[in-house]
Amino acid sequence: MWVTKVLKSFRYALEGLKYAVVTQRNMRIHFITALVVLLLSLCLSLSKLEILLLFVTITLVLFAELINTSIEAVVDMITEEFHPLAKIAKDVAAGAVFLTAGLAFIVGTSIFFPYLRFIHTSISEHSLYPPTIGLTAIVLVTFFATFLLKAWVSRYWKDWEPSLIMSLTFCIATLIILVIWQLPISILVLFLTGIAVQSRIKENTNYRSMYFGALMGIVIAVLGLQLL
Repeated sequence: MWVTKVLKSFRYALEGLKYAVVTQRNMRIHFITALVVLLLSLCLSLSKLEILLLFVTITLVLFAELINTSIEAVVDMITEEFHPLAKIAKDVAAGAVFLTAGLAFIVGTSIFFPYLRFIHTSISEHSLYPPTIGLTAIVLVTFFATFLLKAWVSRYWKDWEPSLIMSLTFCIATLIILVIWQLPISILVLFLTGIAVQSRIKENTNYRSMYFGALMGIVIAVLGLQLL
């Protein structure tokens, strides 16, 4: 009967979802993050539109992770040896997850930022620059500017290809220091940034790439704060 077929299709779908949650660490992280966000939304007086936006973005992230998992399974089924095209397929699928996660971060920041007024008021008393939603835009500008320059420079001067991780790390660190402007927090941020740099040094010996990326992050953060 058609009812039986429909029930089986639901069961297969749930088995696929269960497989992704059990075997994929990133999927578990997405689920935990979604749960925290939804619980936080219960504590705030969000509008119907804001709740719908949260559900849509959460679903997009989970959907992208499911597609990524299925592509990885197909690639591994076809070949167990390293192949450049297999790497491209996996990297592009992971890139889709990264973009949807970035979208979720932007939507979540835009929705929850106005409700955290007590943080905004406390920080504004000491900061050089007022904390606004525009800080998210600065981070996004850093990401896209560094990524585009990275793609262009890699064609001609491979050694000067800016590190995206260093660019984002120093951009965020600069924003935190200049916005909060408190010595204990600044020291903590510098310490954590130093740890991030040290870990990158162990993985990457191209210091030009790291220095260039760090400089880009700092410059864009400072210029962005001036424009806010």
